Amino acid sequence: MRYRNWGRTVAFSPAFYAQPSDEEAIRRLIGQAVEQRRTLRVVGAGHSWTPLIETPDFLLSLDRLQGIISLSPTAHTVTVWAGSRLYRLLPQLWETGFSLRNQGDIDRQSVAGAFSTGTHGTGKGFGILATQVVHYRFIDGRGRLQDVYPTESPDLFRALQVSLGLLGVITQVTLSVEPRYYLRLLTRVEPLEAVLEKSAEYLQQYRHFEFFWFPYSDWAGVKLTELSPVEARRSLGGRWIRDFLWENAAFWVLNKLAQYFPNRCPELCQFAGRNMGEGVWIDRAYRVFATARLVRFREMEYSVPAEAGPEVLREIRRWIERHQPAVSFPIEYRYVKGDEIPLSPAYGGDRVFIAVHMYHRMPHTEYFRGLEAIFQAYEGRPHWGKMHTATWSYLERVYPRLGEFFALRQQYDPEGVFLNSYLRQLFGEGLQHRVAESVS
Repeated sequence: MRYRNWGRTVAFSPAFYAQPSDEEAIRRLIGQAVEQRRTLRVVGAGHSWTPLIETPDFLLSLDRLQGIISLSPTAHTVTVWAGSRLYRLLPQLWETGFSLRNQGDIDRQSVAGAFSTGTHGTGKGFGILATQVVHYRFIDGRGRLQDVYPTESPDLFRALQVSLGLLGVITQVTLSVEPRYYLRLLTRVEPLEAVLEKSAEYLQQYRHFEFFWFPYSDWAGVKLTELSPVEARRSLGGRWIRDFLWENAAFWVLNKLAQYFPNRCPELCQFAGRNMGEGVWIDRAYRVFATARLVRFREMEYSVPAEAGPEVLREIRRWIERHQPAVSFPIEYRYVKGDEIPLSPAYGGDRVFIAVHMYHRMPHTEYFRGLEAIFQAYEGRPHWGKMHTATWSYLERVYPRLGEFFALRQQYDPEGVFLNSYLRQLFGEGLQHRVAESVS
């Protein structure tokens, strides 16, 4: 079997690929990997750009562990299989009368994959998606089945919220949910500088706020979302026009033109920036949150302290105008509430997440490297599933609780079965020594 991720940044051939259909099968596979001194990684939808799941040994898919296990209407919780793909799970949840409190803008991922890498949405009152979890079930590196709750094992629970698959194979997740609701999305084009000046106001006024900015353009496409007392007002045909005809088909043409005529990128971005879609859309919450992404791209995303967000974007704009990179994808700007999760990019305080993209058939290295230097100058933290070149020494500085996390990793995976070569390189040659220091 040859595996490739969605963004075409990872390709490898595992020696053994399995789709277990129950937890006992997963336990046996972990036991085999430990006995044979091999690595074992779990793959979801392949929407990470980093080699988190790359392994020459055991690759597990949880695609046979799908759907709702149980629902508690009184407690407003739902327990689901960790392999559940969000785009299938959310309509099922809607039919039971409930919705997630918040989502990201892509719904192709699995629950475990999205939550374990720090995936997020946007809004002043909303943390990363994992802050909606109230219970985990996982199988650790010794084959032990563990049920973990925040009140009983707070340190382990927080470590599982963003774990990168380093503690074990998550099999079940219990989520806090809300009675299903409708959202009203207002999209409009405004001058970029005006949006930055009004960002605090928008965050206060709307449930969710984000914007897209095309490099070289003076304009931003703003998305302002609030609860709606009425039901859907847009037809499926209207949604098709928005999602596929404009946001994908026309955008694909724009990027092909940029690929063949890279010197025209400034003009193409100026045109796209001024002609981003405007309108009002009311629909089920899960439909409003998610947007179809059919044009392949590469992505890097960093979180920076919330108060620094506007200035970071201004510095990015100045860098682009000075270096004139050939880029045809917009930059995305979102706000996330802070948390106490050791590996969360939002640890310790509210953050602004800024994501930069490049069409997958265009060179990205110099562009990403230049902007990454700006992010790191502001003590930015990389999104674990997005491309970055952060070193162990840098990560140790901006993630102050890494030592605590790796002490737990050593406890629940003493043989290192879940550590692939990428993770060993990312977290340094001295990982075992540092863990020993942390435990002592």
